[in-house]
Order: sequence, then C-alpha cells, then structure tokens
Amino acid sequence: AVRAVIGTRAAMFAPVRDLGLVALWDDGDDSHSEPHAPQPHAREVLLLRAAQDRCAFLLGGWSCTVEAAQLVETGWARPVIAAREQVRAAVPLVRTVGDQDLARDEAARAARLPTLAWQAVRDGLRHGPVLVQVPRRGYVPRMACAACRTPARCRHCSGPLEGQESGSALRCGWCGREENAWHCPECGAFRLRAQIVGARRTAEELGRAFPAVPVRTSGREHVLDTVSEAPALVVSTPGAEPVAEGGYAAALLLDGWAMLGRPDLRAGEDALRRWLAAAALVRPQSAGGTVVAVAEPTLRPVQALVRWDP
Repeated sequence: AVRAVIGTRAAMFAPVRDLGLVALWDDGDDSHSEPHAPQPHAREVLLLRAAQDRCAFLLGGWSCTVEAAQLVETGWARPVIAAREQVRAAVPLVRTVGDQDLARDEAARAARLPTLAWQAVRDGLRHGPVLVQVPRRGYVPRMACAACRTPARCRHCSGPLEGQESGSALRCGWCGREENAWHCPECGAFRLRAQIVGARRTAEELGRAFPAVPVRTSGREHVLDTVSEAPALVVSTPGAEPVAEGGYAAALLLDGWAMLGRPDLRAGEDALRRWLAAAALVRPQSAGGTVVAVAEPTLRPVQALVRWDP
C-alpha cells in the first residue's frame, strides 16, 4: 500500500484512498495554480479532499497568505506558530535604511546600493557566501530617455526596449525586434539611461566592485540548486535562490520598490513572501547572519519583514 505521495501541483489529484493528511508548502506560490480552465488551485483542491475524506489538513510556509489567514479567522484551521523567542533565535538580523543611515549618507534613500548594503556584503564575504535577490531578470529590462525620462518603446508594438549585455542594439521585450536608431518621440534626444536593472547587470556591477570574489547567477535560464560555503556573491531572481551549505552569511534584497509597486492587489503579500523565503536561507543572528532590505522602511510589508511577523 502507498504510505505517502509527494509531488508537484498535479499530485493534488492523485487517486490516494484513506487519506490521513494532506499538506501544502507555500500556498502563495503561483505554481500551485493551474493556468488552464477551470484553474484549480492546489490549496482549494486539498481543502475539498480534506473535508470529504475527513483527514488532517496542513498549510506550511514562511509567510501567511490571505486565504490561509481567512481559514484561521473563521475557525476552520488553527495556527501553528513558534514562540517569539524561538523565532528570534532562528532568524537573521534584518536591517533597512533608517534615519541614522540617512543622516550619515544623504544619498542612501535614492541609491540602489546604499552604504549599509555595501558594508553587509563586505562583512558577509569574510565568513561565507552572500545572496543578492534582484526582482527582474535580464540585463537592463527597462530603458528610458536620459533627458526627459520617457520610457523607451518599440515603434512596431510599443513594447519595452531592453538593453543587451553585449552593448549591441536595443531589443523589444515583446516582439523581439531590434532597434538600431532609437530617438525619443517626446524630446528628440538620443541618449538612454537604465530605468530598471536586471540580475545579469547587477552581477556584472558586483563583479567589478569585488573583483577577487566569484559571482554566480541563478534565474530562469539556469537555476542553481546549491552553493558551497566558500565566499561568493550569488545573484538570484525571486524563487531561484540556491541553498548554501551552512547558510548564507548575509543577503541583500534589492529594488524593493519594484516588488511593492506592481499593479497587483497581492503586491505586498507576494513581496513579503519572497523576502522571507530568501531571508530564511541566511544564518541566524547568533551566527552573524544579516539581511539588508533596500526598501522604504515605513511600509507594512517591510516592517513585517524586520519583525519577522507575517
């Protein structure tokens, strides 16, 4: 007889009889939702199976989705949460750019990598690998006019023009056509600036800043499973973070505005979920683990990350 079935999204329909427990990890992950009609979500299917088979139901994750919170609020489920003392002993120190940092470095609020982030990287590399989470993949996925800041668009389909790693012609992110003679339709200027910086450009910049340290990337094109405990910079997009042997010495969560500013009602929830998942890979504070979130510190998702209280 089958004692346990472990699988991806399709396992929610596994024909298992006499269920004793159904469990789901990280129900906020998009991969749990079937993209084809009727678009069943693994959480909802397992809820129905638990009710029909009268078996135990368990949701696990670093954060709590709105749906999971509703199950607790209605009394259908009970929260299983560690005591605050246990949480504080297991998680890293999370820091943001506060008023004291701004007083010492006035450009810290606008800088992509403020002084606090550089210090965390330098200190972390003395003791092990450092994780750098970047929300956008690619090199420079968004360009804009250097004079008037008008977004650079494809003249064929109005898609966003992307900068290439080789420094060659711009390429449309939608239709793939190249643009060799771009000029701004608003002011007529020919110069461009990076509006959003991707993971590959970030890895390139960090490689120049720390030339003696190996830089590894993990993203959609190539996902790393693990990295060694040797000092290294690991640049990753959300969800592709590799596990480090012994944990990361530090982590940077860059471009928080890009994750929180998405036109989505779940932007804050998703940002917090991805931040916590990355921060969970860092050593605890007692072992020197530090996480620096480059985001507005007064926002609720950022405060929840600092307190580790999703």
